[in-house]
Amino acid sequence: MNTSISQSDLDSEPVPESRQAGASLVEAVLFLVIVVVILLGIFALFSGAFSASKVQTEMSYMQTLAGDVEALYATNHDYGTADITATLTSTKNAPSPMIVGATLVNSWGGQVTVTGASTLFTLSSAGIPQKECIQLAQVSINPVSISINGAAQTLPLTVAATTAACSSATSNTIAWSLR
Repeated sequence: MNTSISQSDLDSEPVPESRQAGASLVEAVLFLVIVVVILLGIFALFSGAFSASKVQTEMSYMQTLAGDVEALYATNHDYGTADITATLTSTKNAPSPMIVGATLVNSWGGQVTVTGASTLFTLSSAGIPQKECIQLAQVSINPVSISINGAAQTLPLTVAATTAACSSATSNTIAWSLR
């Protein structure tokens, strides 16, 4: 008996059927679902970071703006009793990214106004989203008083009071009265 296998014997043997290469429809849909979930997670992460960055930027602008107003009126600390926003924009005594023509705007596109009240001035910022309102109300510019959406707040502000006062989902207004 000859047990040796020749090359011709190997060539003539049937080749086992293999699985078709490529992905099935179910695998493709599963892959797309995973990609969408990952992208949503990345978006949420960057969205939160961007929001925090806007709040930090706005806090810096408010602190700078308050200092600029005080410096502009340093000689007599009489701020008058009128809107002094146009004076601040024309003399460039406000953070330059806030100046749009003769108006001031915050990071969310809301209007910022500065109004004199004799020995005090009021810095008001409108159009602030709720989450950012809660954080921005806590800015340390040493206000004499603060109001959120027209309601006077007790100083020092608590997180609970700020959360209750920043009631609008998209359009809150904070007004700080300063010396």
